Amino acid sequence: MLIEILLKLIIRRFYMKSLATLIVSLSLAVPLYVVDSSTSHSHSHADDVSSNSTPIIHSLPVAPEYQPDKATVNIESTTKVNVLNENGETVDTLTTYQTVAQSRNSIQAANRTVTVLAVADEEYRSAYPDWQTRIQTIVENSDDAFIRDQGIDFQVQAVGSWSSQGADSSQILADLSRDWSGRSYDFVVGFTKDANFDAGGIAYVYSSDPAGSAFSVNLDQGITNTAKAAQHEFSHNYGLGHDNQGSGIRCVMNYDYAYTVDYWHADHSSQIQRNKTWYGY
Repeated sequence: MLIEILLKLIIRRFYMKSLATLIVSLSLAVPLYVVDSSTSHSHSHADDVSSNSTPIIHSLPVAPEYQPDKATVNIESTTKVNVLNENGETVDTLTTYQTVAQSRNSIQAANRTVTVLAVADEEYRSAYPDWQTRIQTIVENSDDAFIRDQGIDFQVQAVGSWSSQGADSSQILADLSRDWSGRSYDFVVGFTKDANFDAGGIAYVYSSDPAGSAFSVNLDQGITNTAKAAQHEFSHNYGLGHDNQGSGIRCVMNYDYAYTVDYWHADHSSQIQRNKTWYGY
């Protein structure tokens, strides 16, 4: 009888221990299941750099030689331009005045306007007391080909002060997007003389509408070369990649011609037209 009681106690203890082990195992399994199931959850954030999960970054080499600054600038319409401090607060307002006649064919061809916030870092501002006018001039020069060939007018609506941070051009681009994301501008373009910026220009290449601002940064190379770089980087924002060097393709997206031509080959022009509605009105 005593042996029978002892056997029952041993069996009961073994059963309870096994049950407890099972419960602990199940409690550990629950969070694993939750983590695994979350991989099927998908949504976008408006304040991300892009609605694309991993935007591509493309950079442009520095121009092989200096080009004299363009004497005139074509401004398509008179615009009030807000001056922003590093916190994005408006501290002043400027007016840029139209410099070309409305009858010009290229203006008549512009059927889409995109808005631009142009910012300059501390090194750039120190080098150029007229930095506000200078960066507007660069954007306006870079959009001449966009108006002529694509019907897109880039309109600078604000200029701002920026404190660039980063060990190289990619990090400086990321810094720009962190500092100026969530704004209402189609394009945010930075201008830099930061010694760590190791490219002529750099931009995010979006595979779809970024659902927010598109970002690029250009190194100071004088007004003419920087405007060419800006045209190249704005093109990346429309999803364009590079043409192969040595291919002989004369296009602003080919490193061999990026600073000497201001036009796109047919495939790139078609791509800009397909993606034209990503920005502007």
